[in-house]
Amino acid sequence: MYLPHIDVCEGPDEVVVMIEVPGVDRSDVQISWKDNVLTISGHKRPQPDAAGAKFVCVERNYGPFRREIVIGIPIDHRRAKAELREGLMKIRLPKIREEQARNAIPIE
Repeated sequence: MYLPHIDVCEGPDEVVVMIEVPGVDRSDVQISWKDNVLTISGHKRPQPDAAGAKFVCVERNYGPFRREIVIGIPIDHRRAKAELREGLMKIRLPKIREEQARNAIPIE
């Protein structure tokens, strides 16, 4: 099983999750949010040019992966965005503002 490395950073307006997925195609990655858990799963496939080759040394890992990250901060997951560039996926999770979190109805 392939286990990509992650970093989680909290800023004033968002939480950013960075996950290293070099050689993984964006169509092989799924991202979901449920009950304050961000789930990133997918599959890192061997390079097609290596098919049939006799390896002398193999250090790279391949296969399915799944990372579950508990985010203990109120997140507006409907506004979340993800991008994949040069093997690094960044998932931006906007925080819910204090007034949104209270679910208060304003009185005019």
